[in-house]
Amino acid sequence: MVLYKPSEPPLHKSEYLHLMEQTNPFRQQYGFAPSNPVFFSEELRKLYEKWKSPTPLNLFYGKTAFYRFVYEIYKELEQGQIRIFEPDVVTMAQQYLNEHYREAISIQDMCHILGISYSHFHRRFKQQTGKSPQDYLIHTRLSAAKKLLNGNEVTVREVGEYCGFQDERNFQRLFLKHTGLSPNAYRENTPLHMRGETVGSLIPFPYNKQGQVSLDQPSGKGATYMFKQMRNKTIIAAALSLMLLMSACDTAPPASSEASSLPTSAVTSQTSQTEETRIVKTDSGDVIVPAKPQKVVGINCYNILKSLDENAVNMDEREELSYFTDSYDWEGLMALEPDLIIASYFQGSEEYIKQCEQIAATVTFDDNATIEEKQLFIGQALGKQEEAEVQIADYQNFLEDSIQQLKNAGIYGSKVAILQYTSSGAMYAYGDKLGRGGDILFHLLGFKATDIVQTQIIDGDDPYLELSMETLADYADVDYIILMQRDESVEKLYENGVWKSLKPVQEGHYFSITTEEYNSLFNSPSIVEVQKSIELYLERFQETSK
Repeated sequence: MVLYKPSEPPLHKSEYLHLMEQTNPFRQQYGFAPSNPVFFSEELRKLYEKWKSPTPLNLFYGKTAFYRFVYEIYKELEQGQIRIFEPDVVTMAQQYLNEHYREAISIQDMCHILGISYSHFHRRFKQQTGKSPQDYLIHTRLSAAKKLLNGNEVTVREVGEYCGFQDERNFQRLFLKHTGLSPNAYRENTPLHMRGETVGSLIPFPYNKQGQVSLDQPSGKGATYMFKQMRNKTIIAAALSLMLLMSACDTAPPASSEASSLPTSAVTSQTSQTEETRIVKTDSGDVIVPAKPQKVVGINCYNILKSLDENAVNMDEREELSYFTDSYDWEGLMALEPDLIIASYFQGSEEYIKQCEQIAATVTFDDNATIEEKQLFIGQALGKQEEAEVQIADYQNFLEDSIQQLKNAGIYGSKVAILQYTSSGAMYAYGDKLGRGGDILFHLLGFKATDIVQTQIIDGDDPYLELSMETLADYADVDYIILMQRDESVEKLYENGVWKSLKPVQEGHYFSITTEEYNSLFNSPSIVEVQKSIELYLERFQETSK
């Protein structure tokens, strides 16, 4: 196992970034049996010996020797006479979760280390195991907790802390949700002959019968000392890399009897109900919620929630309570005393969700889900599934009618550019990201984008593109232009000669969206807001096409 920390070069940085866009060798994962293993083992031995005595001369040797080591690896890869083992990331993740469930684990960090997107990893993990990664982690922790509860030597709080739960309250809630019993009730119902396991028998002490020697137990210098100096993320990377070498030859995914019977959509929700509570099943696990919630807070989904039951929402409309930010007003949220929180889950929101769970029952859905899936999920969470289904049916009929109107007017399938001009004279082009309405235009109404916007934004990772007056014509070679009008500075653009020379401008095939329209229609839209946006677009397109 080789650990290497890359850094950006001081010179030719732009070339370096360009190469990294094409391929990132620091995120590649592979393993192979070299044709000359003695060479590699001897080189590593020399590197290790020099590293133990880090004099300037030895450090210089280590750097030059490492470059030669990397060269020999790529030389063998280039010859193409070796078989590269593709990693089974799900098996690697399972092994790590099984061994490190007691620690604070970030699924997003694990995906980054594995070099795989969260959505792709989540889908593959659920297909192979029948559970989401977070649900798998929770079940692993609960399984360990059950073994510890068989003994009388430890308290419930100590069991929860040992098994990786944030606090006793969270542990009690999750244990009840998944087993139907509280931890104390589970312990009381466990037959006496099954008790006797202790914490000591579960702790992987060095050289015990249940595990290998732990890297952080022995004292002294050398490789162990190096591992102990690393940060947590590096430890995860090292552990996963080692698992790759151990599991490289076994590429067959583990069978799961549950995988084929479980839904794989972006948002799944099922409910079972008692007199006072219901269980909402989501991709991240089961959540016990009030049967008739009185104080519901929606975060990153406020408009959708309001469209289903405005009276059920007891929160003000301050931005710091409607959207997750680094300066989120947690005291304001607690002051509302909600009995249910509904929030969208996106990359980087794990810590926010954990804090919400400490305040009230929290259900989450994938922020990348479709508008119909979000509407249905929130309807189910509120116990208003029928109302949500009616809204969805009305919306789908409205969308079909709108597309037909565009076809009748000869507008359907036209090429559109979404631009924004600022007071500083900067110009930006948008696609389907950042809420400029492009998701509605390009994904719902059948409009097309320019090739560069399609490639770099819609199919790529760029949120927007900055352009100049000199390159404006390349982005405006379209049938229609939509201008996001944030202030009166756009009047300067209308007087510009380049703008006036554009074909859509000369034909009058352009219109603007004002600040008020933008804010009211495109922020966290529900089906109701999307319908209003479509109505606005239909009106503007029909006016400009006359």
